[in-house]
Amino acid sequence: MSKQRQNSGEEICRQIYRAAKKFYAEEFKDREDDPGFQILYGPPFFHTPVLFLGYQPGKGRRSALEEREYGSEDRWPSKSEYLTECWTLAKRLREMFGEEFIERCVGLNAIFVRAHSMKNYRELDLALRSQIEEFCLPRVEEIVNAIQPKLIVAIGFATLDLLGVDDVGIPKTNQKGRVLTKRGKIYGRDALGVLHLSGAWISKQDRETIARHIVSSSI
Repeated sequence: MSKQRQNSGEEICRQIYRAAKKFYAEEFKDREDDPGFQILYGPPFFHTPVLFLGYQPGKGRRSALEEREYGSEDRWPSKSEYLTECWTLAKRLREMFGEEFIERCVGLNAIFVRAHSMKNYRELDLALRSQIEEFCLPRVEEIVNAIQPKLIVAIGFATLDLLGVDDVGIPKTNQKGRVLTKRGKIYGRDALGVLHLSGAWISKQDRETIARHIVSSSI
């Protein structure tokens, strides 16, 4: 049964890649900028312990054309980029969880279109952003329903805000009262929102606390 569900989930993701490629070509064909897009950072494992959900992909070390030629807009990587890439978030996740755990997890973007930063993304025309979000967010829900993660971890509280998630329970804070994680539901599934692991200054102790909370919540 799990093999069938794995195959079914992968087919749903392939359909979403095809739809995203068509959407992107239509919406960005007359624009001078061409940021490109990325959906998954690795295979969409069924019943993954953790689905890491970011706000949107950064530009990375390859240009949009190089990413397109590499195949990033046609398929997910055969191995999680959290294991193979050198950008800050990937290194931070390996440090926090170890490669064996990360290899079983899934990485996904809420917004597929690339941008240098969230600030740059928000500088896009409001009507275009609305179209992007109306396209992306229902498909994120499709992927979540297809792979049924044990836990969703929203990277950055802005990702929770984007999804309109209501907080559930008391946030976990450090000794100084800084909020480290927020518990909620995303598409009806258990979720944690965490400080952005690459964008916010976080002490080693706080990272360890966040990691323990994520692992214990994913069991």
